[in-house]
Amino acid sequence: MVAAGVGRAPRLRRWLAPLAEQRGAASAEYALLLALVVIVLITALTDLGDVIRTRLSEISSALEEAGN
Repeated sequence: MVAAGVGRAPRLRRWLAPLAEQRGAASAEYALLLALVVIVLITALTDLGDVIRTRLSEISSALEEAGN
């Protein structure tokens, strides 16, 4: 009778070996992905800032007109 899990460790190491060899490449890919996300966020927030600025200007003008 074979104990449960005896043959699993070598098989698992064989499956995980390619991942261990690509650790540096994966880090570079994550860095590129992070840079892309940051660029998208900066672009979105810049556009959103313009929209908010315009909206606040409209509100300010409406309040000034209502006060006169």
